[in-house]
Amino acid sequence: MNAGAGTGVPYWPFLQPAPQPRNGLGVAAMTLGIVGAVLGLLIVFFWLAWLPALLAVILGAIALSHVRKGLATNRGIALTGVILGAVGLLASVTGGVLVVVQVHNVREEQRSATAAADAEAERQRDKVARQREEVARQLEQFEAEKQKRAADEQARRLSFGGSYTYGETGLKISLAAPQPFVPDRSVSKAPENAKVVVLAVTVVNTGSTPLSLTGSQLLFVKDANDKLLFPLVDISGRITRIPASLDPGQSVTAQEVYALPNGSTDTISVRFDHGDGSKRRDVVWTGSPG
Repeated sequence: MNAGAGTGVPYWPFLQPAPQPRNGLGVAAMTLGIVGAVLGLLIVFFWLAWLPALLAVILGAIALSHVRKGLATNRGIALTGVILGAVGLLASVTGGVLVVVQVHNVREEQRSATAAADAEAERQRDKVARQREEVARQLEQFEAEKQKRAADEQARRLSFGGSYTYGETGLKISLAAPQPFVPDRSVSKAPENAKVVVLAVTVVNTGSTPLSLTGSQLLFVKDANDKLLFPLVDISGRITRIPASLDPGQSVTAQEVYALPNGSTDTISVRFDHGDGSKRRDVVWTGSPG
């Protein structure tokens, strides 16, 4: 018998209303999970996905805890929120890793391209430096050759009695000073008042092989007016010409007679040519015929 029986008042047990399920966290977790997953799958917005995805995982975990305690009934929604949040987090992390890797690759490519450009620039600088060195060497060689030719040109401009040796053939040639010559009947007649002189040229083969003088057997004699003079003809055999060839060590002295017009004592020049092609050079003696 209950306590209320003695008073005559009937007793009715107090009935409390059943609590409402707390499903809001599960719904929020799924909503945030959807947002996080969608943002994570979008390449442009993956970096925004981590926050809603993380919140979805946290809220979903709390909602599942409430479900286990009987405070909520939407286990599936909460679990979906956790899964979508995890997907969003994974997509966000993956996108971040991919971006980091891509940025690293781009930087590596830029560094490689920069290194390649620097190496190419260095090669170009080296090439330009080598070209400059080659140009400088060629200019120096050209200047040396020029000075050598000038020195050789000077060496081939002689006074009577001087000598010159052709280095490439070993021919040494010298010309004595003109000497007076008294022609007789064996010599062609000289012009009136002409001064007759004999020129004696000596050629020596200083080399070790026979030397051809073909094309080098004539002297070119000019007076002060640059007029070419021709030798007088001598049939006595006293006058000898430059031979066509010389053996090693052989020396020959040839003589030619010239008549200088009007008894001239002005300067005359005697030219001798020797060599083949571009190597052909002249030797010129200049002076008074005495």
